Amino acid sequence: MEYQDFQILVDKNNNIRVSSEQGEVSGELQLNKRIIKPILNLIELRQANKDLQKDLGNELYQALFPKEIDKRFQATIAGAQAQKQSVRLRLVFESPELASLPWEFLYDEQTNTFLGNNTNTVLSRYIDVPLQKRDIKAASLPLKVLLVISSPSNLATLDATGEEKLIREALKQQIDRDQIELDVVTEATTRNIRQKLREKPYNVFHFIGHGDFESEKGYIYLIDEYNKAKALDDENFANFFLGNRNLGLIILNCCRSATVSANQAFAGTVSNLVRRGIPAVVAMQYTIADSTAKIFADEFYRTLALGYPVDTAIQETRNGISMDVGLDKRDFATPVLYMRAKNGVILSGLDEKSKPSIIQQTSTIQQIKIESLKKDKEKLLKDYQGVDEKKRMTSNPQEINNLQLQLDSIVKQIEEIEQQLQ
Repeated sequence: MEYQDFQILVDKNNNIRVSSEQGEVSGELQLNKRIIKPILNLIELRQANKDLQKDLGNELYQALFPKEIDKRFQATIAGAQAQKQSVRLRLVFESPELASLPWEFLYDEQTNTFLGNNTNTVLSRYIDVPLQKRDIKAASLPLKVLLVISSPSNLATLDATGEEKLIREALKQQIDRDQIELDVVTEATTRNIRQKLREKPYNVFHFIGHGDFESEKGYIYLIDEYNKAKALDDENFANFFLGNRNLGLIILNCCRSATVSANQAFAGTVSNLVRRGIPAVVAMQYTIADSTAKIFADEFYRTLALGYPVDTAIQETRNGISMDVGLDKRDFATPVLYMRAKNGVILSGLDEKSKPSIIQQTSTIQQIKIESLKKDKEKLLKDYQGVDEKKRMTSNPQEINNLQLQLDSIVKQIEEIEQQLQ
């Protein structure tokens, strides 16, 4: 699957800068906060219907895509579709207040679609921190997934067992083929998690449990030695992953793990994880119902297991949630993806056992090149030999010389490739 990038950066002065393959364009973000604030409050209280959510999404869209930027965006979509590609839409906000808004509700009134559900416009967030952008590290098989389940006895009970079962079913084919290793930690103490992360170079870390955001901080609830809730703030939780270069993806299937401060930059669980250098983080910006959490896990892993990039898998998952739960609920816009990676492919090696090795593939390609060069050589020889001595004397010497040079070049290329194959 191929993509055309369309990145939107909004600076602290509400200036919009767009970078795309069709060039750069700029504009100004003008958002009427008095219109959206009551809707945001109703969404937070789970009292907004589909029409209100579309109203919010339309206001966000009009602000982020003023006329010239919208024209460039639509042209990019049309160009991508003509080449059977999708558009990778990345959003960057320098203002904490803008970053805290639920941009996953972006709604295009012309096409009657929420951009967060439309698989032709793959949507992710980007936090601009002074770290080198890097690919999600392609794992050597088997891909290693660590599932951490935290169920403190003094907090609401979650159907974590049911969610684990759905994840196992979604990945069953890959687990049976020894392409994925799935390890589970059910006693989620800080000690147990630290020890488990030391045992293997895990590629994916998935947390199921409770989370919250209050007093400008994000919290993840683990358990203590008495199986009671132990709150770990965003900075301490992110310290689990200090210096980890193998981890490509963290999934936080817990409430308000994607919530960020409207007043303070980099406050919140997801922001601190990105600052630790994690290439991709999936988290939730609202409280999430247990039933929706299970739909998320099922849809996400089934899509990821097919080799889709992370951002496409999230897009498919949002769409699946919208179909199963309904567009009149906020659930479909709850999952948020923050991705610093150049691309989101983490399961690219799943079919390696059925594919020829890289060496075999290279050898085959080189053999094809040789055959093609030999055909070119035969044709040139016929052309050269077809010119008798008398004609060579009277013909353009430069033309004959060029023919000889082409022959010499082809012979040299064939010799070089044959040496590489030995």
